[in-house]
Amino acid sequence: MERFLKDLNDEQKDAVKANGNVLITACPGSGKTRVLTHKLAYEINLSTRPKHVFVALTYTNRAADELKKRTCNFDIEDDKLWTGTIHSFCLEWILKPYIGFCREVNDGFTIIDEYETEKLINDLKPKYGIRAFDSIKKIYRLNGEFEVNELTHLPLIYEYKSILRDMQAIDFDDILYFAWKLIDKYSLIASRLANIFPFIAIDEYQDTQELQYAILAAIVKAGSNKTRVFFVGDISQAIYSSIGGVAKSGTEIKAQFKLRQLHELTLSGNYRSNQRVINYYANYQITDFTIAAKGKYANNKGFIHHDFSLHRDTIHEHISELIASYIGNGIPPHEICVVAPQWWMIIPMGRKLQTTLPHIDFDAFGLSPFRRVRENIWYKVLRLYLTTPGNSNYLLRYQWIRELVETLHHFMPDFLQGIENEKRFLLRLIREHQCDDEDSKKAIIGCMKHFTSSLKIQLNNYPELNNAQLSFMKGFQDELDNNNFQFARNINTLKRVFNNRKGVVISTCHGVKGEEYEVVIAFGLLHGYLPNWKEPDPLAAQKLLYVISSRAKNNLHLISEQGHMTRRGDPYQISGPLARLNYTYDKPS
Repeated sequence: MERFLKDLNDEQKDAVKANGNVLITACPGSGKTRVLTHKLAYEINLSTRPKHVFVALTYTNRAADELKKRTCNFDIEDDKLWTGTIHSFCLEWILKPYIGFCREVNDGFTIIDEYETEKLINDLKPKYGIRAFDSIKKIYRLNGEFEVNELTHLPLIYEYKSILRDMQAIDFDDILYFAWKLIDKYSLIASRLANIFPFIAIDEYQDTQELQYAILAAIVKAGSNKTRVFFVGDISQAIYSSIGGVAKSGTEIKAQFKLRQLHELTLSGNYRSNQRVINYYANYQITDFTIAAKGKYANNKGFIHHDFSLHRDTIHEHISELIASYIGNGIPPHEICVVAPQWWMIIPMGRKLQTTLPHIDFDAFGLSPFRRVRENIWYKVLRLYLTTPGNSNYLLRYQWIRELVETLHHFMPDFLQGIENEKRFLLRLIREHQCDDEDSKKAIIGCMKHFTSSLKIQLNNYPELNNAQLSFMKGFQDELDNNNFQFARNINTLKRVFNNRKGVVISTCHGVKGEEYEVVIAFGLLHGYLPNWKEPDPLAAQKLLYVISSRAKNNLHLISEQGHMTRRGDPYQISGPLARLNYTYDKPS
């Protein structure tokens, strides 16, 4: 068992070896994913039941990919570990197997992606007098009612759901609610899952929705604590309250899951940042333990600066100069991150930076025309076509092909029937195709045609698969028509979205959560943007500043630019916690 504890500190070892149910508060840079990986390998190695499946639930697909990649180093068998988001879990283990018991979907269903959801809702807003930029919260409560930002939004949501029913479609919120209805009504489902899953790890537990807690609690309670839970997260980084995230205490979790015991542990050693950066973001910390720098940067001085003199129209020039200066001093581009609170701020900034610094690579998946269709099956097909195979990404591509095969089996139960090792077969088939056309739309259509013709798939025979393709291409075309995505018209530029992970990162505060960089440059740190005006959590700005600042290893640039005006004509002010903080910042040289 020693190999599962190798290269871990004492806190990390205690977490991996802990028996029973565990709740870990992990500070930034404490090796949370490392602990999760070793814990899964440790528990799987102890298991003697051949049909047991260990589960790791992550907040994002990217986090799931990273966990899959790391666990491969321990030679864990594919059928022993299931990793993915809670939506994927509910779809694969509850909704699909028991579809006949759910009247809303027992005639079959299509899952609409984020693009389709957004388009349907935006089309309905004028009818109900809702402004185009107003966000629509539509989370289900346990009783089937909707949790909304405004009661006036309810008629729109009801019509939106009616449209989905007519389309025989469901969205991600439906996945969770229908799974909950099934597991709540039929106790046998929860009991069966409890017999399959001896261990469920929940990453970023502080961002879990009430409905998700309820589903997992039903499984644990049905097995009379045979299924152990392993929560990992950090209340100080709970930044998803606006979409239903709930940071529950250990006492609340223990009561809801009816746990006999729950060990609460802490990972307080930071291997990412210097102590000065840590001391800075400690000003925004919600939890009350001390974080100690233990990595190679621990004693570095670094640079921490807050600028509120720049104007929004010229801010890109300043950021370009910072990027060029750091790269000129030997900092690799992928160690630099540009971050803002809102997507609408990031997209034009990314375009300006790419224009100003054409010789520098940028890693901006969030700026890609695929950013809203990641759950669409054709995105899962195309990322394999557009990614260059190699030793560095072999394991990840294999995980992608496994996910694709599982999705295809949902659309076509008889898919590849009789073919031995269908995953390797598909990987070879995809490698054979060359995306030679420079026009990205033509190249993508070529990839899709190669896929369907090689596998003799007649889309007319599979309406769900056909509709998913139509939706994907409609969303892609809409993005190409947007001036922000003109770069995506060239297939080689588009391929870089998938293949280039070595450029300057451009993303939102939420998008870089869990990441780390030598240099973090954050702008738009203004009240109303950080957080949004309608954010219900009074500590949201504090938590967002904690997340932003804790991404930095050495250098942190905070910018609250001027020139943003409210609809009443008042200037935006510096975000509250940042304005109130009495801190002696470094002066630019």
